[in-house]
Amino acid sequence: MAPFVEKASRFELVVRWVYGIIASILYSLWSMLISIIQFVHFFYILIMGRRSATLYRHTRRFLTASTYVSAYLVFLTDQRPSLVPDLVFFYRSAGDSARAAPTSMPQSSVAVAGYCKSCRANLSVGTLYCPNCGQKTT
Repeated sequence: MAPFVEKASRFELVVRWVYGIIASILYSLWSMLISIIQFVHFFYILIMGRRSATLYRHTRRFLTASTYVSAYLVFLTDQRPSLVPDLVFFYRSAGDSARAAPTSMPQSSVAVAGYCKSCRANLSVGTLYCPNCGQKTT
């Protein structure tokens, strides 16, 4: 997020109203879809006993994008977010969220069984699912 800036644009204030109307229509439709996904995810967890990584990513993508739009609409920033979020950002590790390949064994008291193939997080012995991305490890 952007730091506090005292100067504000009057034109951006007017644009914010139009943007807010369009965004509220799009995000209300998207939130209905996410509500259905959460309903399906509830029964998926109930039946399977584990979370679905795909359903999790859809919900996370919506919450992240709606947070940026909300920050813009309540005058916290003048940086207008995109109405359509970057889908690749939410499905791939990129930039600062990606972890580098380990160059040496970690020095910790917890035994490390290996690394997640998708996000390269440390996995403890007996871990079935990655704690970061939710992917199955075995």
